[in-house]
Amino acid sequence: VFFPSTFNMLSEHTQTTRVVVVGGGLAGLSAAIEAERAGAHVVILDKEARLGGNSAKATSGINGVPTEWQAKAGIHDTVDFFKADTIKSGDGLNLLPLVDVLVHDSKDAVDFLTSFGVDLSEVSRCGGHGVPRTHRAKPTQKPMNIGMEIISKMLAAVNAKKETIEVLTQAKVTSLLTDLTGAVSGVKYEKDGQEHTLPSRAVILTCGGYSADRAGFLRQHAPHLENVPTTNGPFATGDGVRMGAAVGAHLLHMDKVQVHPTAFINPADPNNPTKFLAAEALRAVGGVMLNSNGRRFTNELGRRDHTSDAILRSCTPLFPQGTPASFLILNAAAVSAFGEAAVGFYTSKGFFQQFEHSRAFAEKYGIDPAVLAQTLETYNKNVDGTPDEFGKDFFPTKISPDEAIHVSIITPAVHYTMGGLEIDPHAKVMSTQHGAIPRLYGAGELTAGIHGQNRLAGNSLLECVVFGRIAGRNAAHEQPQQD
Repeated sequence: VFFPSTFNMLSEHTQTTRVVVVGGGLAGLSAAIEAERAGAHVVILDKEARLGGNSAKATSGINGVPTEWQAKAGIHDTVDFFKADTIKSGDGLNLLPLVDVLVHDSKDAVDFLTSFGVDLSEVSRCGGHGVPRTHRAKPTQKPMNIGMEIISKMLAAVNAKKETIEVLTQAKVTSLLTDLTGAVSGVKYEKDGQEHTLPSRAVILTCGGYSADRAGFLRQHAPHLENVPTTNGPFATGDGVRMGAAVGAHLLHMDKVQVHPTAFINPADPNNPTKFLAAEALRAVGGVMLNSNGRRFTNELGRRDHTSDAILRSCTPLFPQGTPASFLILNAAAVSAFGEAAVGFYTSKGFFQQFEHSRAFAEKYGIDPAVLAQTLETYNKNVDGTPDEFGKDFFPTKISPDEAIHVSIITPAVHYTMGGLEIDPHAKVMSTQHGAIPRLYGAGELTAGIHGQNRLAGNSLLECVVFGRIAGRNAAHEQPQQD
């Protein structure tokens, strides 16, 4: 059990030093810590019973360039390379000033997290990246994901500041307060059936995207995805986007919704609309994707949107009333690289099956074993780095038809929303009337403009830290409002 509420009673502090943070995921915790360091009294409000949100579910890691861990691994990378990959992934729809901040502050973001004792020494090359730059913890004897590790360490830091950072859980913020000039002056929130008003010097919105808002923003902006499975918790309903819009914030890229190519299908409950994410790192360490005929059909390390589209084109449902699905296979080397304990956890959940060799797998699923063997032999010929027919040029491991394998069944699922509130490089929320809305900041998934058409793996945790910290510092430096 983790992420307990630290406070359920607000102390008596004047609004002249108070900064309100709405949402207790990584962006909110980063903002709170920086605002407190800059002299503010911080109140974090979260509608859930515990903090963490989708940040606590993150598995692939955080991008950083150039880091000490890249240097130790002999990886040559630059912020310009990183910027180019981010813009290419976003099809050029990215707001370049935001991308500049993201990539230039990425090393500091990694250092910021490691300062709290987070291990980020394992570096992987995830989909859409030209070089390895996605950092996570080295595999251990116990199952863990990097998001949970980060949130637990950050929450410990927040708990150590009880006099200056207060946390109120099960407190749903319903609206922003504004003064006669249009500046944001606090929030209204509901707790225990009562409505409360909380004045503040500034408000930072960090309460996530709208991937679970099926009947709302998804139906309005991406109706073709309304009934697609999602990896998000039910809390991802776009509350902050709505509150920002209500005070004149500019909404951007609302139709840009990321469908992650690999969400686990549990054979015992194949049509559950909420899926457990099959981490991109599973493919980064050498996972191979196959259709129902035992053939590869895509670059496993391609862009998320391209890989999802390939599944929808080349694969068929493996369960009645199901969505198109692919097999994802890992050999022992890939399992070891990802973490045996983590794969064991997935297996205990029913997501992975183990087979002594590829023939046993083929027999169970009606695949021609000769076709499957040929697929693997062809794949192995390219391990030297020669690009294959799908454009893949990075092959972490060979897979012999005769070795033991772990097999999962995966399907695309709504994962992340690139759209939301437009911000500027100072994390200020922009108005529909041009310029920024005074005293309103945003960070994390509820913001828009950084990722464009498609987000790279590892850039979500990164934007939370980079822009959360910027928002916290700038909000704390706002001058007290005049009565």
